[in-house]
Amino acid sequence: MAPKTWKQTSEEERRHIINLYLQGKSYRVIAEQTGRCPGTCVNVVRDYERNRAVKTERKRSLRPRKVTQTVLQFIEYQKWKKPSIFCREIRQKLLDEHVCTVNNVPSVKRISHVLKYELNFSHKKLTVMPAETLRPGHEQRVDAFLATLLNYNYTQIHFFDEASIIATSGNRSYGHAHKSKRAIEVQQYASSVTLTVNVCCDFFGINHFNILNGASNALEMVEFFNEALVEKNEIGNPMFNRGDVIIMDNCGFHHQRQGERLLKELLANRGVDLVFQPPYSPEFNVTECVFGLMRQRLQRNEKFVSQFPELAIVNALDYSVFKRAMPSFFRRCGYK
Repeated sequence: MAPKTWKQTSEEERRHIINLYLQGKSYRVIAEQTGRCPGTCVNVVRDYERNRAVKTERKRSLRPRKVTQTVLQFIEYQKWKKPSIFCREIRQKLLDEHVCTVNNVPSVKRISHVLKYELNFSHKKLTVMPAETLRPGHEQRVDAFLATLLNYNYTQIHFFDEASIIATSGNRSYGHAHKSKRAIEVQQYASSVTLTVNVCCDFFGINHFNILNGASNALEMVEFFNEALVEKNEIGNPMFNRGDVIIMDNCGFHHQRQGERLLKELLANRGVDLVFQPPYSPEFNVTECVFGLMRQRLQRNEKFVSQFPELAIVNALDYSVFKRAMPSFFRRCGYK
């Protein structure tokens, strides 16, 4: 292989490179116009600056900087107010609210660059907060709820809730596919294979649960507690004692006129109180953690769930597993 031969840069070529640089041309453009490599152009400019002890000043673009401080603050405010807003929607808002004109509005790509490198925003999963929790009076309801619970020891508190399970889906929400391709999975879909799991739990584990075909209702809820109140623990003591309290959410049929009345009478006969948690506040119900762990256990064996859904749910709600997990669930919800 023949050795490379280096062509010396003439004085005329050097002047031409310097003139192009002073006109604001990039090193890539200068290299294309002069036929020299970009490294040579860089060295010529640096040598010119060093020998003459002056800093060459390039001509600045006459185009104004599109992302001004006002635009930057507007982009930050829009993302703070609604983190899920798209860059193209921010660009449209810049025009609609007359922050920018058509001539100086930044591009979608530029807005994305600003979010990542100038505002240090990152893309992450949303934590959704119901708008109803911001209504006047919600904080007072939460304070009243927490004040009511101060009358009970954490061992006296029981939680009740329902969850739906689709027996044919494996209860999986995520899967893999090639980049830019959707993850599509063929599954049987029928309302008849939707099950409802009712669960009541306390600090020591699951008190009682049952499985219904289809949706639950007020009468099913009353019948559930009619069975739960006679349950006994592993040493033969009643699961529910006088002075205990049951906490549930504000599902529609929980407040059904006859259903709520019958349930309160049934619990009052056993000396058990009923308290409804604040609206749109699932974080106060430990049963949500129970259902989360139950679904994780169901996802491990999709075939078993589709063939024997009831048995799979019973296996997922294994008493020994939740007996160990329940103290951490109580701490997560702030009860201990």
